[in-house]
Amino acid sequence: MTHSLSLTIAGVSFTVAVPSEIWLAELASRYEPFLEHQAPRWRVRLVQEEPVSPAAPAWVTHEDQVTSFQIGPVSGVIDLAERQAEVRVTHPGYGSSAVDRALSFILMQDLPRDFDALLLHGVALVRNGRGLAHSGRSGVGKTTTARLAAGYADVLVDENLVVSLAGSQPTLFSTPFWGASTPREMIQRVNRQAPLHALLLPEHGPEFLLEPLSCGDAVLALLTTEKVAVERVSSAAAWLATAERIVAQVPTYRLYFRPTAELWPFLDEALHL
Repeated sequence: MTHSLSLTIAGVSFTVAVPSEIWLAELASRYEPFLEHQAPRWRVRLVQEEPVSPAAPAWVTHEDQVTSFQIGPVSGVIDLAERQAEVRVTHPGYGSSAVDRALSFILMQDLPRDFDALLLHGVALVRNGRGLAHSGRSGVGKTTTARLAAGYADVLVDENLVVSLAGSQPTLFSTPFWGASTPREMIQRVNRQAPLHALLLPEHGPEFLLEPLSCGDAVLALLTTEKVAVERVSSAAAWLATAERIVAQVPTYRLYFRPTAELWPFLDEALHL
């Protein structure tokens, strides 16, 4: 008997087949806001297999349109041409993180190719109806910003967000992917979008400061964070072209800030929120 669920993230539809009802219940709960029955663009199959040696090193290979990987207890194959993937795990406890990993990789590759959008590492916030994308490498203050948002802004996600140019205006989309280090009490998965007002690249600093970035500097800053997105040569051109279009349309800044709630009146004034 086949157990599966259908979901849509930022306009990309998936069917995920799982080994049993137990796996299905866990994933359905995790992805509940994104469950939507429509013709799938992608088919993903989750398989349980025997454990490999715990000493097996992590590896990822890209050959034409196929990516193969082994990362700890999770391995698999993702075929971009056929739009299908198989993810193998050694225990049901790894199922959710394994599916997260596969879906986020697929979105990273598929969105710039066909949806005029990017999956970015960052925090998606909405303040006064306007979307703010805080993107950057780990340790620069994204989760700190999410903590500071309590009572000031809605946190849509704290790991991966989507920035899209597919509609009439730049749009910020949530995803179901939250960081492993995000405190459990902060995780509230929502399927939501908002007009994108600004793209912010945070850094800790002694004072609050917004430094406008040129298109070239903005793309380079995003590329520094998203290197894995351009590892495949066939995807790099689409990713760079989409990034260039996004920063040409969305004001992009380096944000230097102190970890205090004074951030919000500063952004209100500086960004006219």
